[in-house]
Order: sequence, then structure tokens, then C-alpha cells
Amino acid sequence: MVYTSDSLNNILSHLSTRTMSVIVDENGARRLARLLEFLAAWEKRPVCLAPIAYKWCSAISEVAGPVPQNQSLLRIQDQDIHHDSLLEHLEQEFSSAGPGLDPFRMSEYSQVPTNFHPGLLIFITLEVGFRPIMPNHDQPTLHLDHTPHHDSMFKRTFSIDDEVIADGVCAWIADRDHMPAGSCVHYLAERVAKDKPFSPRLRQMNIHLIERMWDNKLGVSELETVRLLNHLDFGVDDMEDKEKWVLLLVDVMRSPAGLGGLSIHYWHLLLEILPLTRSSRMKLSSSAVELVRLLEDAEEDWEKLEVWLMIGWQRVKHSGEHVKQVTLKHLLRRSSALPRFEGLAESGKLQPYHRVALQRVCTRARAEQSYMSLEPLLL
Repeated sequence: MVYTSDSLNNILSHLSTRTMSVIVDENGARRLARLLEFLAAWEKRPVCLAPIAYKWCSAISEVAGPVPQNQSLLRIQDQDIHHDSLLEHLEQEFSSAGPGLDPFRMSEYSQVPTNFHPGLLIFITLEVGFRPIMPNHDQPTLHLDHTPHHDSMFKRTFSIDDEVIADGVCAWIADRDHMPAGSCVHYLAERVAKDKPFSPRLRQMNIHLIERMWDNKLGVSELETVRLLNHLDFGVDDMEDKEKWVLLLVDVMRSPAGLGGLSIHYWHLLLEILPLTRSSRMKLSSSAVELVRLLEDAEEDWEKLEVWLMIGWQRVKHSGEHVKQVTLKHLLRRSSALPRFEGLAESGKLQPYHRVALQRVCTRARAEQSYMSLEPLLL
């Protein structure tokens, strides 16, 4: 049997209504577990399940108390569920529901532990709704009715593994137009403190999280932001909006925590993505001289100063005398950097004025280096 979009929506709508009635039933948790496991096994389940699952999560958060530390949700079944067979089952179970028919038959739940806690249903419900989703420009628009229980719902996910945490992060940011107030980033500090790599999916979700929430601020300290970025250690291919990441990284670099604490990897990453962007010149222009001065004062950050000087020559509208002087000073201190700046001057990446100015700085630096190498022979 082939199901149309309308018939699918009707079945899922009926399913949602019946499920909500079971959630509010104090004895319904064990009965609901089997259904959620059934849905989680559905391959290629539709994205339209996400708003439905979100409502279920909110309702479960409202009625369930804290989950004991030593409990985890056991998998009841491990079988593949295909689209048509699942819809046919749901249609039979829910579309004909009436007096005397219990679609959550207790006889099927013998494998659910007797001490099963209803709060555990949040984790499998998040999986049902958000495991198939990867927030990006290709994702269909989602509208989630956020509730006061969202924060506590997300906090619960950190008692489980990275995939459940990723489901929670996805639920937080999936509706890009109406993300919840507050921040979930501070919960990630506990996960970062474990000092082990994120799973691939959690890593990608956190990259999307930072990108989408940056304009509204992350709600955490600069130091926590820097630690999270360093833990992610991502590259160009992980970015969705490169223009936004240019501005974001510059903001972090200008902060006291970022200036000294942000991994050198991100300074090189910024240099790498600049040729792929266009609209960030003004922001960089206002930051260039400020960052040059800060890095010059932090004498041990020579590599960061060098990268930032190369960024400045490429993106600042008018390279001021101070930038030229610092570049010359840097080249005289670190002779190994001279070929890189000479290469930049010849690369075609600079405006004509900047190209000529940088060539003059490099010529002077090479002449002074030659003089300094000859000076002992002249004494």
C-alpha cells in the first residue's frame, strides 16, 4: 500500500493525540516505551515527526520527576521497520481506535523493566524526532512550540551518551527562527570537561549551535566559549555560513580569553576562509590595528601575530603605518617569515596599493637582514 502525504499526516496526527493521552496517564510510561522503540526503528522517518516528538518531550518533562542516576533506557527490539509496513500498522492501531481498543497493549511490554522511569522516555522520544535531522540550509523549515520545560529537558540529556546529547542540541536549534531563550551551551561545559572527543554527530551539532546562536550571544563566559571551540577543532568543510564564522572568530580573537587561549588552528582557519568570503572587510578593518597592538604586546604569540598581519594586508582597506612598522619589525625578528610575506605580495590576493606597500616592506627587511649578516665581517 502506498501512502500519500495527507494520509501520512492524518495517521501521525491521530498518533500524536493518542500518545499525549497516554503520557498524562500516570501508568502510561511503560506502555508508551514500546511504541517509541517501534518509531525509532523506522528507517527514513519523516521530518514532520520532529514537532510531534517535541510536544511529547515537553509533556513528559512536565509529568516526570528526576531520572535516577543508575537508570538507562533498554532497547526492547532491534529490527528494521520499513515505511509502508509501519504506516499500515499505525493505521490499523490508531485510525480505528475506539472504546475497548487499547493500541498500547500491555501484553506486548513484558520486556520493559518493572522499575522503568517515565523520564527515560525523553531520550528515546528525542531520538524519534531529531536523530534523522541535520540542521542546514537544505533542512525543511521546522516550527517548534517551545515551552518552559525545554531547558530541563535538555539538561536531562547529559546523563546519557553523545548521541542523546546531539538529539537535545538539535531540538534546541532546529527551529532557526524561534530558538528558545537562554542558553544550552553552559551544559556542554560538563561534557567538554570530560576531555574526550565529541562523537562526529555531536561535534557537527555543536558547530551549528554556535553559528546559529552567536548573534543572540551564547550565554556563557568567553573562557567557556574558547574551550568549546578548541574542543571542536573543526575546519572549512564543517561550516555552513563562512561569512558568519569570519565575524565570529574575529570577535573571539579580540576577547581577552580568545587572544591568548584560542587555538592557533583557528587563526590559520580564518586565513584559509577569507578568500571564500566577501562581506567581512569592514569588521576586519575596525579590528586589524587593535589586534596588531594586542598581539605585539603579547610577545610570545609570534605565530598569531604573523597570521593576523597576513590577514590585515589582505582585508584592511588602508594598511596604516603602524601595521607596516609591525610587519617590518616582525620580519627582522623572524627571518623565516620573510618568504611567506614575499609570497603573499606576489600571490595576487592583495589590492595594488597593498601589494606595492608590502613589497617595499619586504625589500627593506631583506636588505636589513643582509646588512645584519654582513655586520660581523665589517667589524
